[in-house]
Amino acid sequence: MDYEEMLKKGREEIPEDVFSGERFEIPEAETQKDGNKTVIRNFRTLADTFNREEKHLSKFLLKEMGTAGHIEDGELVLNGTFRRGSINRKLTQYAETFVLCTECNRPDTEIVKEKGVELLKCEACGARSPIED
Repeated sequence: MDYEEMLKKGREEIPEDVFSGERFEIPEAETQKDGNKTVIRNFRTLADTFNREEKHLSKFLLKEMGTAGHIEDGELVLNGTFRRGSINRKLTQYAETFVLCTECNRPDTEIVKEKGVELLKCEACGARSPIED
């Protein structure tokens, strides 16, 4: 197989959305105060946009916000009152740590575990980088 054939074969195996050219935008939380609680109303949408499990995202947010909470009907209920801006900063931090590729900066990644180490594996460029928590 010559170089051109290998290049063509390799390009065919890359998902189409890699070539779409769309710019990934980190979504913003839609919050609502409910007494002494803060509800992230679009929590399920946030997790879907990041292509991550709700449990993983909620664990990060609860730890970073220093509070307890729970997922209820696609919403994340945080114990305490928090400003939308501080929640959005944590979402940006989450995306930079657990979603965006460290090499090509694309969101086409997944978290894999190899030899006990969590890695961010990029479907776009093939890079693998350890997740620094």
